Amino acid sequence: MDFSKLSQNEKIALGGGALAIISLFLPWYGAFGFSWSAFDAGFFAWGGTLLAVAGAVILLLKVMDVNDVKVGKLGAEQFALLLAGVGFIFIVLRLLMETRNMKFGLFTALIAAGAVAYGIYGSMKDAGIAMPTADDFKSSDDS
Repeated sequence: MDFSKLSQNEKIALGGGALAIISLFLPWYGAFGFSWSAFDAGFFAWGGTLLAVAGAVILLLKVMDVNDVKVGKLGAEQFALLLAGVGFIFIVLRLLMETRNMKFGLFTALIAAGAVAYGIYGSMKDAGIAMPTADDFKSSDDS
């Protein structure tokens, strides 16, 4: 793959995805010489981070022309943005639930998930793709 053909926003999203993978293994919480990674910090920690990574992977698959993921009426960028946004919210919730003994892994994941969501949003704007609306989530049976 020729990374020089990627837009700045796509590079931000994919870099954020790579940083999110790294943040899974960094210390999120710690005390008395012990530290806990995202896998030890609970579902919102590892689940949110993996959702952000999934958003970056879906964008990567589309950019590489491997697979154009469609979920109902949602295009690849719209679905990737949804995943990254939910992942970011999960990490924020993890941050709000436990505010003692936080380490840099939590903040790294928060920045990474935000970068993925921001990059995907910018990529959508560059391509002229609209934000998903409530109608995009309705099935054809709801009409």
